[in-house]
Amino acid sequence: MFRSIKNIYSIVVFVLAFTACAQEKSRNTNLKSADHSEYNLDSLKSVLNSYVDSKQLAGIQTAILHNKELIHYNSYGYADIESKKPLDEESIFRIFSMTKPITSVGLMQLYEQGKFKLEDPLHLYIPEFKNMTVFNENNEILPAKNAIKVIDLLRHSSGISYGRSPNSDLNNLYSEANLGNSLSLKNFIDKISKLPLLFEPATAYEYGHSTEICGYLIEVLSRQPVEDYLQEHILNPLKMKDTHFQLPKEKIKHFTTGYRASENGKLEVAELPDESGFLNKPNFIRAGGGLVSTTNDYINFCKMLLNKGSIFGHQFLKPETIDLMTRDHLASVREHTPRLRILPNETGFGLGFSIAEQDDGSIIYGWGGAVGTYFRIEPKKELAYIMMIQLSPYRQLRLRETFQSLVNDAIN
Repeated sequence: MFRSIKNIYSIVVFVLAFTACAQEKSRNTNLKSADHSEYNLDSLKSVLNSYVDSKQLAGIQTAILHNKELIHYNSYGYADIESKKPLDEESIFRIFSMTKPITSVGLMQLYEQGKFKLEDPLHLYIPEFKNMTVFNENNEILPAKNAIKVIDLLRHSSGISYGRSPNSDLNNLYSEANLGNSLSLKNFIDKISKLPLLFEPATAYEYGHSTEICGYLIEVLSRQPVEDYLQEHILNPLKMKDTHFQLPKEKIKHFTTGYRASENGKLEVAELPDESGFLNKPNFIRAGGGLVSTTNDYINFCKMLLNKGSIFGHQFLKPETIDLMTRDHLASVREHTPRLRILPNETGFGLGFSIAEQDDGSIIYGWGGAVGTYFRIEPKKELAYIMMIQLSPYRQLRLRETFQSLVNDAIN
């Protein structure tokens, strides 16, 4: 999720007119002959489509899985407004931090192989993290007392941030380190391991670059480049054929235009497909935010999670590992910092997933991306839902909360 603004979206200064009616296109397979009258899907579609009709979004694509069946798949609006190119099944989106769960699953495959233990100090495998420093309560930089453990990377309790922390001095150091322009993943590790931590590991939560380090840990443990490992062990067997760290040139025609909301609320082009940084070979693989993907591909990833690690005759993870990853791992962290900086409506963080515990004790887990992409899984209801948009900023629309509420209204 941490490409610079220039790399996330090329800056374009003109506003596009939105004069044509949006076009709706539902997925043909698996839905056409199915009877889903028991679900209130018309209301869900009407509300979500209204964001396009009111010109707050260029387009929106949504999918819902229930009881192992795809009960909803809808595309509405445009992949590109100016050319009036509609979204369709082949549309490719920047998913940014929805990369993190994929990387986390990859690392936990190596955990199942006995390559590491969650409580192992990270420096056993990446020596650069052996002698870390940390800001204390007086904003002094001192040697850290606690070692970063592997579990701290997965649950974001390592003290490593994105340089957008409450500590302005630390943020300045991140800016000076210019991590986004690292020449390789090893160069990134060299840089970030020299930066002070925001807090002692395992004593607080801070969303940040920890998953990039998980990517490097995969390289160390598997002796493969992280992109090759994920391709071989996750993307290929999951049939995620349009999920890439570098978008092949022949697929540019399917890449969506990126948009931003201007101060007056109008949509502006932020990145055109043929100008995107995702077309270039990256200097290093951003295991925390470097993927593009399709809704269809991410459906397969969600199906695997819903089915306790198994799909297409392949066991990606054991059911007990899925259970381990999707429970809250911040209880011990709260002993040091009772009020954590987690997202509203979330109650904790697992191993690569945000966790929201419900009143009945069941959990909802998932994550989202920097330009509004979003997925959640509700195991008790055998339910998963995915939303793809391409807008920054997006939180002002409260679209994720609306989508989640509409899904549950439709299923209930």
